[in-house]
Amino acid sequence: MKQFNLPDLGEGLPDAEIVRWLVKEGDEVTVDQPMVEMETAKAVVEVPSPFAGRIGKLHGKEGDVIDVGAVLVTFGEVGEVAEEAPEPTPVAEATKEEAQPQASTPATGSDTFLLPDLGEGLPDAEIVRWLVKEGDTVTVDQPMVEMETAKAVVEVPSPFAGKVSKLYGQAGDVIEVGAPLVEFGGTGGTSQPATPPKEEAGEEKRADSGTVVGAVEVGNNVVAETANAVVKALAKKLKVDLTQVKGTGKDGAITQKDVRDAAKSGATTSTTTAQQPQQAAGVDTSNPLAYKASPAVRALARKLGVDLGDCQATGRKGSITRDDVEQASKGGSSAPRQSQPAMSAQQAKGLPAVNLEVKPEKVRGVRRAMAMGMANSAATVVPTSLVEDVDITAWPKGTDSLARYVRALVTAAKQVPAMNAWFDGENFERLLHPNVNVGIAVDSPDGLYVPVVHNADRMDMAGVRARVQELREKIETKSLKQDDQQNATITLSNFGSIAGRYGTPVVSPPQVAILGTGRFRNELKLTDKGITNAKMLPLSLTFDHRACTGGEAARFLAAVMEDLQLAR
Repeated sequence: MKQFNLPDLGEGLPDAEIVRWLVKEGDEVTVDQPMVEMETAKAVVEVPSPFAGRIGKLHGKEGDVIDVGAVLVTFGEVGEVAEEAPEPTPVAEATKEEAQPQASTPATGSDTFLLPDLGEGLPDAEIVRWLVKEGDTVTVDQPMVEMETAKAVVEVPSPFAGKVSKLYGQAGDVIEVGAPLVEFGGTGGTSQPATPPKEEAGEEKRADSGTVVGAVEVGNNVVAETANAVVKALAKKLKVDLTQVKGTGKDGAITQKDVRDAAKSGATTSTTTAQQPQQAAGVDTSNPLAYKASPAVRALARKLGVDLGDCQATGRKGSITRDDVEQASKGGSSAPRQSQPAMSAQQAKGLPAVNLEVKPEKVRGVRRAMAMGMANSAATVVPTSLVEDVDITAWPKGTDSLARYVRALVTAAKQVPAMNAWFDGENFERLLHPNVNVGIAVDSPDGLYVPVVHNADRMDMAGVRARVQELREKIETKSLKQDDQQNATITLSNFGSIAGRYGTPVVSPPQVAILGTGRFRNELKLTDKGITNAKMLPLSLTFDHRACTGGEAARFLAAVMEDLQLAR
């Protein structure tokens, strides 16, 4: 019997509510078959089966709240007869054993944990660091591995108590959701070291453990109708040419192990190297550096079908003329190729052959999450933008501009709570937040991060700056957690620290507003005292017009400006 415990569904909450069971007790399920719909804080999530087998017991009914880590489903073995059935005779037991392939016998007492959906809705995650090693004994909910999802590094806990017999992958490997991550050898520690025959049998067992349309990734084996995204990502990282790798997987598929072996052996050869002898032996008339000839002469050579290498150059400084091309086309005097080298040794040394190949890059991780978030916003939000300039001449030298922006947002949110809210467009509900959690848009080479300064309304400016700095360091070290990026009630984009005066920042649902600050500028202002030099800050406010009125947005922006105009 196997037990499946409710995993963290990615919201960072301690429990989830059963909405609807998609299976019933006694049903046979396959790997990744949805079993139940669970409601988290923001969505209804389908929880897939990590095993192929018979459902023994469903723990809970619709409306029940299940704690993360609590037992959700109990499985029996595949093909196991019901307990109410008559006691099987020894002959029946023998028949059952004969019906099972011998390769599956080592699986008794062992469980394979498949990578669950970590809450980002993405098809894969990258291994950052293993927290356990093969042979370790773990307890339920003990963190086993750190996986990098779209925007955070997530600790994946153990769903079982037992001994770790196999870890699938190493740091840097990309694992698909639903693929094997950890194999457990049981709770007793009696499992013997795997012998080569058992290892092969285990591979056969895992190869049949799940199916994905178009591709199957199980352990180190990849079975795919086309190139597998995981193998491609690994090959790109290790700079391995897949066309030079011989696959050892099923049906000749290339596995992650094949890619690593190729990287270690250096067996892959560059296409540039292979092409260099051809360039030396043949003639490239399209290369403007190969021969001295004007574009008109080259066009004439193409028209007459003449290889410039067959022409004897009689022009100035060894250039080929129209007469040279016409003479070669008539079969007249032509110079031997070896007597007219395409390039001198000095030229060849200074201009090595270059083979450029442009390939599309798979967008994943932070950039994929950004793309999905922007698409979701464009499909749901009704954005409207207001822009204004505020005079910040009164700021003393050395003022922390970011902390001032956050303070102004907090002040305005308290005055106009409608802008510090969440909006549910499906149910037409809005939630006005008593606290202000400010999301800070942070640019990075990996993509856009939006860490959150929680309870910014309870912090002074020094506290805000310290928290922002802490979040930036987490981004740089890739230690940012999901909790650091959740529950923002309004967002700040300080794009002006790089460039730009005004913009149309994108609202991230369920939030209803985002404030963008542009680049400072000095401008002359006409006042009662004459012409003065003022320091101006451009502001751009985008809000969801489904949830906020234009008047609320204007009052909010006015409150932001009023606070920013203060000296301190």
